[in-house]
Amino acid sequence: MKSRAVPAEPPLTDHGPARPWQACVVPMVAFLALGLLEPTPSGGGIAGSLGIPYAAYPWVYAARLAVTAGLVVVAWPAIRTWLGRPSWWPPLLGLALVVPWVVLSALQRDAGWAGNLHERSGFNPWEQFGANATAAWAFLAVRGLGLVVITPLVEELFLRGFFLRFIVKEQFWEVPFGLLTPAVAGACGVYAAATHPSEAVAAVGWFAVVSGVAAATRRPIDCVLAHAATNLALGGWVLATGAWWLV
Repeated sequence: MKSRAVPAEPPLTDHGPARPWQACVVPMVAFLALGLLEPTPSGGGIAGSLGIPYAAYPWVYAARLAVTAGLVVVAWPAIRTWLGRPSWWPPLLGLALVVPWVVLSALQRDAGWAGNLHERSGFNPWEQFGANATAAWAFLAVRGLGLVVITPLVEELFLRGFFLRFIVKEQFWEVPFGLLTPAVAGACGVYAAATHPSEAVAAVGWFAVVSGVAAATRRPIDCVLAHAATNLALGGWVLATGAWWLV
């Protein structure tokens, strides 16, 4: 009697990117680690214990950005082919989302929630550089590059490219981008509040909406562009109003 052949299981689909750890995790880990060296007005944290003065913030931030950008360049071939083609509407949504971000962040600040769990640098170049307008504009160019280009890219690669897929499966590159489950939604909310404690209310809502973008288009580039648009509008708001506490 012949034994019946057992059909082979179909191979798992690799949803990318190539070199997933290098592309999705390494740049953000470096960005976060170097961020611990950024001095704050109160002089606290690791930077304070190392004696890094607040006036050194532009140099520390520039070094942080340079290292992170270098890691992105190394991983760029894998990142570029995975990002996908952009949709037209996520950047417009990102611009609109700056309104609830600013309003809810201000309400949380006025209510005194979250205290000083995370102190932002709030570096105002017009105050710190005085009459040296050239230095102020040079800093703003570097700060803008980090706010609008590097931060959206590395954070979205880490959060939605790695972390939220890792919640589903350890081999996260086998999980479709933008997959939304109750566990993923909960993890996204925890991440938002933990990484933005001073703007936790705004952050939970913002990250939830952009998770909807990921689920709708399944394209990493759409989340990156929505993030970049919000940060661009936020930077414009800070320049116009002097609300440096937001950055």
